[in-house]
Amino acid sequence: MLNAFVSIQGQPGSFHHIVARTLFGPDTPCLYRDTFREVCEDVACDRSGTAILAIENSIAGSLIYNYDLLAQYRIPVKGEFTLRIAQQLIAHPGVALDEITEVWSHPMAIEQCRAFLDPLRLTILEKPDTAGSVRELKESGRRDVAAISSAASADLYGMCVLRADIETDPHNYTRFLVLTHQDLPQALFRADKKTSLHFSVADAPGSLARVLAVLDSFKVNMSKIESRPKVGSTWKYDFFCDITTDIRSVDGLFDALAGATERLNVLGVYGDLSS
Repeated sequence: MLNAFVSIQGQPGSFHHIVARTLFGPDTPCLYRDTFREVCEDVACDRSGTAILAIENSIAGSLIYNYDLLAQYRIPVKGEFTLRIAQQLIAHPGVALDEITEVWSHPMAIEQCRAFLDPLRLTILEKPDTAGSVRELKESGRRDVAAISSAASADLYGMCVLRADIETDPHNYTRFLVLTHQDLPQALFRADKKTSLHFSVADAPGSLARVLAVLDSFKVNMSKIESRPKVGSTWKYDFFCDITTDIRSVDGLFDALAGATERLNVLGVYGDLSS
């Protein structure tokens, strides 16, 4: 029996919530969590069938700790979704910008809005969630504080958009991964396959170059690579990379990569779910 619950980091009105509703429908039952680790724990313990995990933003970069969660929990990546992120400065109705002395939001949202925030010289307070910041502001009644979040969260909590679209670059996108042990409906997919890999190499000259040489020999494009510290091995690193092909469809590719690495794990073979 399928588990219909979807676990997300954040509260109703957050960008993770928007992705969940877009992919699975407005009535999708969600579990709202403060941390991404709790989101992964939900799927690992079968409290939910699916997790949605932000992995990178086009302005602020990668959510690096989420790579560690991909490696630890090994929940298969079954899809990706790219969402246009429009950040709003949100306050109580009737509040003017010159009344604001403090801004609350998630660290990634704050980084996406630095060009707007820095000249204002406001106190910036990091919070676990964008939409949760709006809800907390609503409950506090404070008129000297604004939050950065989605327009949906302003509507949901009865707040007002003080300044719209304050992100530094209008081409502001976040890439989300859909993690599940269940099969997703093929009707959701619109693009070719991608493979995410987690691997380690020997601590010797040319080790990583040998991996790149394998990809070159098979004419496979690497679209992204990240390194993360290897726990228990000081100044040693594991690597995460995305290749723009279904690794299963290229005869001999997995074996060749396995031969060039000390450990190789496929985190997922998946397609684009964006509409």
